[in-house]
Amino acid sequence: MRIAGFLCSRNCVENGMLRNCLTSLSLTTDMIFVYDDASTEPVRPIYEEFDCIVLYGAVNAFHLELKHKQELLQVALRHRPDWLVWIDSDALLGWHFEDRARTEHTLEQCEANEIELLHLHNMNAWRSPWWYRTDQEFDNLWHGVFWRNTGELHYRPVAKLHQKQYPLFHHDLNKPITASKFDPPVGQLLHFGFASDEEIAKKYFIYRASGQTGYPLNRLVDESTLTLEPSQAEWFPEWLRPTLGEAGSIPPPRFSPAGMEKFSSFEEWKEAQDGA
Repeated sequence: MRIAGFLCSRNCVENGMLRNCLTSLSLTTDMIFVYDDASTEPVRPIYEEFDCIVLYGAVNAFHLELKHKQELLQVALRHRPDWLVWIDSDALLGWHFEDRARTEHTLEQCEANEIELLHLHNMNAWRSPWWYRTDQEFDNLWHGVFWRNTGELHYRPVAKLHQKQYPLFHHDLNKPITASKFDPPVGQLLHFGFASDEEIAKKYFIYRASGQTGYPLNRLVDESTLTLEPSQAEWFPEWLRPTLGEAGSIPPPRFSPAGMEKFSSFEEWKEAQDGA
């Protein structure tokens, strides 16, 4: 079985997330394909360390993510993988998928049941790996992470935010995708894009600059109903656990839409935090 890692990425060097993401994929895959969206941090040495095959974008164009994925998918499919594994650079695979044998067994079961798309539950760590958010739909998302190569995988790119990130599986759009969910929490997709105040603020300003407004934007910084639940150590891959530190007390609410609206950029927000 040939398994290929697949991600679009920008930066995530200074916060350590890119290295964690590639470490996670390297334990599961035979090769890793990356579209780098004009990073300004030193990403090349890390890509080279993990032998990634990289397409480098000249200009940051977050809203064209599906176009970038189509370009990358065309490259990846030339290597004839049986399965592709898509995650973002601020995420990693849970404990179950750090082991190649366990991963192959799961995918072999998918093949036996003619499953083409395997969804993993997305756990949103909030200000800490030890707490995850459950209110305002933060705990309702399942990502289509594992894609079986049907020989017809492709995108029809749309320059809009929050489109389905997995490709079309058939040229006949009336043919349904056979999909399933991996339910055990030890196989979740662990998302660290909200795991600190800075990461929450970055997400908010990136989406705001991309034209997002209203509830989809404000929910990122609306903690008026903040509800957090404790994460379990067994959810995390064993190689990551020594770096996680102590759980600590539950993080209190800090953000509000009104409080963030007064800042014109992440840099202005960061300067205000540093001066506080």
